[in-house]
Amino acid sequence: MIDVIDFGLTRDGEKVQLFTLRNKNGLTAKITNYGGILTSFILPLPNEERNIVLGFDSLEEYTSDDYLSNYPYFGALIGRFGNRINKGIVTLDGEEIQLPCNHDMHHLHGGNIGFDRKVWKAEVINNEDLKLSYLSPDGEENFPGNLSTEVIYKLTDENELQIHYKAVTDKTTPINLTQHSYFNLSNNFESILNHKLQVDTAFILETNDFLIPSGKIYDIRKTLFDFQTKKSIDRDIEDIENYDDCYAFGESTETPRKVAELSDKDDVVTMEIATTLPGLQVYTGKYITAGKFGPFSGVALEAQGYPDAPNHKNFKHGWLKPGEVYQHQTNYKLIF
Repeated sequence: MIDVIDFGLTRDGEKVQLFTLRNKNGLTAKITNYGGILTSFILPLPNEERNIVLGFDSLEEYTSDDYLSNYPYFGALIGRFGNRINKGIVTLDGEEIQLPCNHDMHHLHGGNIGFDRKVWKAEVINNEDLKLSYLSPDGEENFPGNLSTEVIYKLTDENELQIHYKAVTDKTTPINLTQHSYFNLSNNFESILNHKLQVDTAFILETNDFLIPSGKIYDIRKTLFDFQTKKSIDRDIEDIENYDDCYAFGESTETPRKVAELSDKDDVVTMEIATTLPGLQVYTGKYITAGKFGPFSGVALEAQGYPDAPNHKNFKHGWLKPGEVYQHQTNYKLIF
C-alpha cells in the first residue's frame, strides 16, 4: 500500500511528493522523488515506533544551504557515478574526459548536482511498488551519453526493503549507482559506535588518504578492519578513528547474496544486507553535522561497484555500453 502527499517545491519551482510504503506488518518507508531519498524507515516495536534512518521531515531541510554546505547525502539515490573518481578523469577510446571535481581534487557521487538532487518521475505500480525514473542527458556533469535510469523501491511482507536498479545508455559511460541511507537501529539515535557489525568478506580495496583505490585488493584477516566475526563498531575505533572503506566481494551476482549484518547494542533490531553488487562502502559517519545529527549518529552501508572502477582494468564493472543493461538489486531486511 502506498500513500502520496505533497512534499513542497524545489527552488526552481518543481513539485515534489512524498510516498509512504507500508507492509502488512506495520513497517513504513517514506520516500520522496526529490533525489529518491528514503526520509524515514519506521519499525513497529512493542513499545515504540522506531525510525532507523537519518533524515528530515521537510524538503526545505534537504535543500537548505546549511545542509548542503557539509552534505552527507542522507538517504539519497547516487549517480551517475557513486563514490570517487581519481581527479575526476576517465579515459574512453584514448581520450580523457574531465568530470567535475567536487570533493577536494576528486569527483564524488556524480558531481556538483548528481541524481541525489534531481526530481525523479514517480509512478506507483499496483499500489505496491514505487518506480522512480530519471533521464540524465548527454553531457550532464560532463558524462557522455543519454542515461535512462529507473529505480524501484519495494517493501515486502518479509520486512525487506528492496531497491532494484536498471539503466541503459546510448553512449559508453561510467556508472555506479547506489543508495546512501545512514542507519541507526537504536532508539533516540544513540551513537552507532555501540552497534554490532558483520561484513562477510576478508577483503577491502586499498586506498590512499583521499580514499582513491590503488587497484589492489587488501587482505584484512586479523586486522582492525576485519568484521567477518560480528563485533562492536567501537572496538577498534580509537585506532581507526573512522571506517570509510569499500569491502570487496569480487564479481557481481545475478541474485542478491547476504554481505553484511548490523544490530543495535541490545539485539532488539537486526538488519541484513544482501546485494548483487560487488562492493559495500562502510562509513561510520565521523563527519556528520546536519541538523540534530552529529558524528557517529548513523552508519552508511552502501552496496555499489568499486570506486574509481573506470581507471582500473581489474575492476570490471565501471562502464555501461550501448546495448547493455545495468541491472542490480540491494535488499535491507529487518528482523525484530
